[in-house]
Amino acid sequence: MSQDVETELQAASIHSHTIRADKRSLTLAGPPIPADATLSILLDGRPIWNVRAGDAARPGPGGCVIDWPPALSGRLSGWAQLAVHQGGMPLSPTARIAFDEAPHQFALEEPGTGMPQIVNKWGRIARNFEGQRAYLIDEALDEACLLVEWARSRGLELFVTGGTLLGPVRDGRVMPGDDDVDLAYLSRHENPSDIALEGFELERALHARGYETVRHSAGHLQLLFPGADGTDRFYLDIFTYFNTGGWFHGTFHAREPVDKVTIFPLRSISINGRDLPVPAEPEQMLAAIYGPGWRTPDPAFRFVTPPPARRRYDTWLGGLDWDRENWEDHHRALLRGEGGDHAGHTPSPWAQELARELPPASRILELGCGLGADARHFAGQGHHVVAVDYSRPAIGKLRALQARPGTLEFRRVNLNSLRETAPLAKLVHEGAGPLHVYTRLLLNSLDWQGRENTLELIRQLLKNQGPAAEAFLEVQVGDCGPAFPECRFYGPVDAAELKSSITGLGLQAEDVPQLARQDDGAITTYRVKVRALP
Repeated sequence: MSQDVETELQAASIHSHTIRADKRSLTLAGPPIPADATLSILLDGRPIWNVRAGDAARPGPGGCVIDWPPALSGRLSGWAQLAVHQGGMPLSPTARIAFDEAPHQFALEEPGTGMPQIVNKWGRIARNFEGQRAYLIDEALDEACLLVEWARSRGLELFVTGGTLLGPVRDGRVMPGDDDVDLAYLSRHENPSDIALEGFELERALHARGYETVRHSAGHLQLLFPGADGTDRFYLDIFTYFNTGGWFHGTFHAREPVDKVTIFPLRSISINGRDLPVPAEPEQMLAAIYGPGWRTPDPAFRFVTPPPARRRYDTWLGGLDWDRENWEDHHRALLRGEGGDHAGHTPSPWAQELARELPPASRILELGCGLGADARHFAGQGHHVVAVDYSRPAIGKLRALQARPGTLEFRRVNLNSLRETAPLAKLVHEGAGPLHVYTRLLLNSLDWQGRENTLELIRQLLKNQGPAAEAFLEVQVGDCGPAFPECRFYGPVDAAELKSSITGLGLQAEDVPQLARQDDGAITTYRVKVRALP
């Protein structure tokens, strides 16, 4: 028997399952798969997603079904070569899968750069820094060294944590495919308010030094290093760790008795040839973050935050960055023309109506402007517009635009953060005439905190101006799916509840009738005009 034939027979003997797939899910037909089994999905021979069978698989017709994460399902098109491994061994033969009738071969890579991508532990599409782009992690480590020295000059001791600590301690090297550097500091304070204020002070100092940041919570700050293509080359995370009530808290999910996590005095280890500070007992920190099994590699690892820790982090530090990364990816795709030539660039019907109805040269603040189609239309009709959104690629692209005959200014503002929202109230005094507020479908995308901040801002703007100023709100009502496949936070707004919230703020809410729409694809929306009470 030839070696090739023997190899083929051996391969056939370990293929216990066959696979089918479409744009929604992958089905494995064969014997039951243990719940604790780690499954690796391979695209053209390259692992792109690791899952635990008990977490991801469900019984279905013809086998166990694994639903694609929304971030991936929205991109699947054409055909691909798929295979599944269990514990590093082939579970199925490679199969050619057609997701739709498109003739092209699907490739999971970053448009523009061609960098390979994977589905990360958060279910998002992320860069894979292995192979030709591995040098980027070295650039990130160089930036981390500079940041550590700068922080030390200010009396703040940063140290390596998370995945950046796990790889060198467990394996003697950075974990393959690692796409960021995790740093942390131990707060000087125990009171949550003081802990948050300390983090905000650090953020201001970083801005003064020229860093671009995004704040995920009062205890998690991210430093971004953009590339020329509109994406981020890499980023550094800075987590706030703190002790309070005899417990160590490692943002965002670790919570252990203080005596089980020894941080000081810091020691140094070499990471890719660079000396960086780490906790005095790295093994204790890794056990707090990843659990007692941290020494065993687990490709399907997912963070599980204990309820006592979750309550404290949510209450004390909050969450400020809901869905931003997904919206940014969506906006990048639209800017590349993936949604069609006019997707995201055509003004809405109500913007066109209001542009005609408002007095000439009106001042308008648009909240949640996205790619700015409505804002640009207002300005093009002679109005003076300030438009805000938290999407960096959207605002970055729009800032280069000029408006005639009106004026147009774009600002990056996270409406989930009261610290960023409140300063917009000063716009009342930055021009002549009333400042109107316009927002379309924004409230569908915000959690309770963002909605509360937005409505409170509207209340302040209108109360400070009197009935001459108006706010125009449009929301989607009734059953609705996500704004795009990867969108996690988007849902219908109850019109009666919205109106009640507005009147509860001491404002007047007036329903705005809509003309019948002719296109069958139009969404069902509710419009309301808001004024201050006389």
